[in-house]
Amino acid sequence: MMRELPVAWSRAPAWLWLLLPTLALWPVWQWSVRRMSDGSDDPFGIVALLALVLMLWRERRQLLDAPRLPWLLLTLLLCAATGLAPGLPPLLRAVLAVLTLFVAVLALRAPGQALLAWLGLGLLALPIMSSLQFFIGYPLRVLTAEVSAWLLRAGGLEVQRQGSTLEVAGQLIMVDAPCSGIQMAWVAYFTAFATAAWLRMGDRQLLRRLPLLGVLILAGNILRNSLLILQETGRLDWPSWMHEGTGLLVFVCVCALVLRYMMANGMAHEVTLAPQATELPGHRPSLQPALQVVLLTAFVAVALWPLLAAPAAVEPRYGSFVEWPAQYAGEPLQPLALSAVEQRFAAQFPGAIARFSTGARAVTLRHVTRPTRKLHPAADCYRGLGYRIQAIHLEQRSDGAGLQRCFVASGRGVDLRVCEYIEDAAGQSFSDNSAWYWSALSGGSVGPWRAVSTAERL
Repeated sequence: MMRELPVAWSRAPAWLWLLLPTLALWPVWQWSVRRMSDGSDDPFGIVALLALVLMLWRERRQLLDAPRLPWLLLTLLLCAATGLAPGLPPLLRAVLAVLTLFVAVLALRAPGQALLAWLGLGLLALPIMSSLQFFIGYPLRVLTAEVSAWLLRAGGLEVQRQGSTLEVAGQLIMVDAPCSGIQMAWVAYFTAFATAAWLRMGDRQLLRRLPLLGVLILAGNILRNSLLILQETGRLDWPSWMHEGTGLLVFVCVCALVLRYMMANGMAHEVTLAPQATELPGHRPSLQPALQVVLLTAFVAVALWPLLAAPAAVEPRYGSFVEWPAQYAGEPLQPLALSAVEQRFAAQFPGAIARFSTGARAVTLRHVTRPTRKLHPAADCYRGLGYRIQAIHLEQRSDGAGLQRCFVASGRGVDLRVCEYIEDAAGQSFSDNSAWYWSALSGGSVGPWRAVSTAERL
């Protein structure tokens, strides 16, 4: 006869059924930590993760002791799908992992518990800032620039918009990445989700409030951008430190309004939960001990699979043949080995990459044949290597064919002046990677494309 399982297995604690899928998805969390720590993404997600853990800890006594088996099986299936789908983009796998944990929470959810705020905090805990800047940063900057232009024209200024750049009375003003409002939106939505989770706000109530939050964030970002343009063009005679001060003041005001809006009537709708989820009517008995062991073994197998599977060999793509130019700006190009920055560019790069020297400066050329997220801005790679990026501005290229984006990279005992642009097969030039991506994706720019980055000592 089979020996009976220990009594301890008769009722596994609720937290175990959240811990198992969390551990099974460890490769995703490893990627998230690496991305947030290498400088390529802002580590804002750590704050959202701590808030989420705090909210779950607060509700730990309200989770059902006996998980709902269908949701638990779906959690296991999603864990396996996430672990066995290495071909998916890492960020998409991370989103799938958060949804998997959300399903695990559904298996333990007590009646009346609000979950949408928890899901929002989980998604904000991912390293999403740089991807949001790349994919939706440019459209948001165009919208911000257009509305700001309307406001400035109403004030009597002569304003023309070119993409996300404004020409105000002959002066070129760049609406750059910080002006897209992505960071403001992240902090505002974090404030909203954290407040809703703390107040145990119902999912429907939170859904009704989210659209107005978006309008509030967009309006605040347009106001901030308009004030900064007036200051940059000298229409507002404020001291230079007010450039950062204005942005910070609007930022704080928007977040304060979000907090006030979420708390309005929030306490009146706070969900009152039963003292113990196990005492709720219709409570289901614990899973059979043998089934618990089977599920535990399955989660462990999913967690060990990445260690047992042979890693796929990644062949560098920057060695493919491309006919590179012999000169740049009238100076001969001498081939060089890839530096640390270019090696960072080349990691799984879907194209070709080469590095040259003109004597006074290094020139990095990247060649792609399709729109890709992996055509990163040079600033991202320098920032990831520990450089401090400052003095970002636009200027005309030396050949007069368009604008290029320039900045100063300080660090490692040297200051570098770096400029970059992207040129398509028709000679059209882009100073913004996100603008190039959307133009190429919509057919407004034809490939192949060449990204040019130059670096020289100051």
